[in-house]
Amino acid sequence: NDRRRRGLENLPKLSVDKGIRRLDLTALKKYKRHFGLKTAPTSSNKEDLQAAVIRHFATTLRADEGKTEKSFMRLMAHQRANS
Repeated sequence: NDRRRRGLENLPKLSVDKGIRRLDLTALKKYKRHFGLKTAPTSSNKEDLQAAVIRHFATTLRADEGKTEKSFMRLMAHQRANS
């Protein structure tokens, strides 16, 4: 149990972290299946699945701030031009 607690402590801090921790086991398993997350065959407990989902968010679901900002500015300019 200490090993699991240390594993969760070493995860990146994300704004969605608290939301992920509120998900029930069924939702975490569905997320794992949908995104094809790789976990140890015996990792069907909630803490292991939470850790896998948090790592997935941290590594693959990052937004490129520069691209996002430029896209937003283009959208605003386009909307202004069409008003």
